[in-house]
Amino acid sequence: MRFSDSIFGRLLEPINRRQFQAAVDRVDGDAYDKSFKSWDHLVALIYAQLSGHASLRAVVTGFNANPQHHYHLGT
Repeated sequence: MRFSDSIFGRLLEPINRRQFQAAVDRVDGDAYDKSFKSWDHLVALIYAQLSGHASLRAVVTGFNANPQHHYHLGT
C-alpha cells in the first residue's frame, strides 16, 4: 500500500517537528510524561480545534475513526 497524505497531515507539515521538540526540551516539557508527549498533545489540540467537537469523548471518537491514517502524524 502506498503512502498518501491526509488533509490533517498536510496541515501539520508547516510545523517543524525538530524545532518544536527543541522548544519542548528547552523547557523540559516532557519531563514527567510517559506516553502522551507534547507532540501528541499538540496534534490532539489542533484536531479538536479544527473539528469543532465540544467534548473530549467526541474528539477521541472522531480521531480514532480512521486509525490507519495515524502512522504519518507521528502519534
